[in-house]
This record gives sequence, C-alpha cells and structure tokens, in this order.
Amino acid sequence: MASSDLIESLSASLWLAEQTQTPIETLTSVHPHLTIEDAYAIQAATLRRRSSSAVGFKLGYTSAAMRAQMNIAQPNYGVLTKDHLLDHQEGALDGYIPFGELIHPLVEPEIAILINQEISGAGHTRHTIESHVEAVMPALEVVDTRYKEYKFSLADNISDNSSGARVVLGAPKKLAQVDDLRLSGVLLWSEGHTLDTGIGANSMGDPLASIAWLANFLAQQELSIPAGSIIMTGGLTKAHPAKSQQTFLAEFGGLGYVKAYFS
Repeated sequence: MASSDLIESLSASLWLAEQTQTPIETLTSVHPHLTIEDAYAIQAATLRRRSSSAVGFKLGYTSAAMRAQMNIAQPNYGVLTKDHLLDHQEGALDGYIPFGELIHPLVEPEIAILINQEISGAGHTRHTIESHVEAVMPALEVVDTRYKEYKFSLADNISDNSSGARVVLGAPKKLAQVDDLRLSGVLLWSEGHTLDTGIGANSMGDPLASIAWLANFLAQQELSIPAGSIIMTGGLTKAHPAKSQQTFLAEFGGLGYVKAYFS
C-alpha cells in the first residue's frame, strides 16, 4: 500500500483541483502502481478535508452503458456529502447549479434510495435490502472529474470520489407506492429535446441489487451503510455534458420528475 504521506499528498492535489476548478493529470500517470485500496484511502483522506458531513453514497459504473462510455470494468462507490445535495423545492427553481463551481460537468438520471436502518454484514441480496428502504426518489447526478479529461483508470476514479459533484433529488415515494424499480423507465430531456432513455434495470439489473453490492463490498472493509443514508444507485443512461444556462429534466415512470438548471 502507498505510504500515508503519499495518500495525503494525492488527496490534497485532488481537493485543490476541486476547490480552484483547476484540473490535474491522473494520479496513475505519475504513480502507476496505485491500488484500489490506495484509491479508497485517498478518497477517505479527501472526505476528511471537506467541511461537510457524509449523508450517503454514490455508486459509479453500475450500468453497462456507463462502463462502456468510460472504459471502467467494475462498479465503485464514492461518499455523498451534504454539500453535494441540491434539494427539490416545489414551485421554485429546482436544482440551481452555479456552472462556475464545476470543471466539466456531466448529467445522468438515477434512482436515489433512502435507507431507514443500518445495513451491515455480508450476503445481502435485493430481497434483504427491501426492508431497509424508507423511500425512493427520482434524481439527477452531476459528475465532474477533477482530471483534465474523462479518461482515467478505476483507481483514479475511486480516488476522485467516483467523480461526485452535485445531486438533485425529486419528491420521495414509499417503495410500496411504485411499481418494480427494474421496470421504471426514464426520459432525459434538455431544452425540449430528448437526450437519452434508460430503465431501472440498467443499475446492476435492479437498483436494490446495487445497494446489496455496496453493502457486501463495505462488509469486506468491516464497514456498513448507516441508517438515514441516501444512496445514488448509478446512472441509467450515458452521462451528458452540461453547458452554462442549460436545463435538464428527467421524467421517471412511476417516480415523477426532477430538474436541474446550470447558471
């Protein structure tokens, strides 16, 4: 494993890049031997640098479309913090995002899930996760790599908190109020044009299965999913680039809608 000094140094570089909107070269271009364990340690070090508390997790590359787009072979996770969240406000301008705070943002529609009790231990399946679901929400995730391009290794992406940047959540519903999440389709719109379509099953076959993957993966590190966590279950379409003064709307079958506007 990389030394603690190197972990802290690489974390500081990523944090500075995020704060100043000045992208850097990928970490593995300079340190090609970084492991997945190193990457999660860098991610954790950057979390300590944030002045915002953790509120959940964001899953990355749970869909084949996203893995193919970014040439990433397996799923990963980042930590969702309070400053990532932009709440839905009925009757107000939903999801206002200052464009200048980001480097090269991309937008993807997701299903977000609120967990009502701790999920610990291994051996979880979609069926064991069901009883832990408090609510489901339509969501838009804005990803934003701190690297110069969207070309990076799995270790680079994990180190960069799985490209986490902003999240817009729509109105919550109980799981019993919606049909099978696997069959929930989504239309992603922008400026009156359909950008993409997807379905809940694009997230590891089932958004609940993606949470089972996360719980089982965390259990290997003797970690758990805390009660009250919001889990972004992964993009259901490819990620689409955003421009200043652009609006995005995601409409989900059975879940409702969510909107984001870039200044």
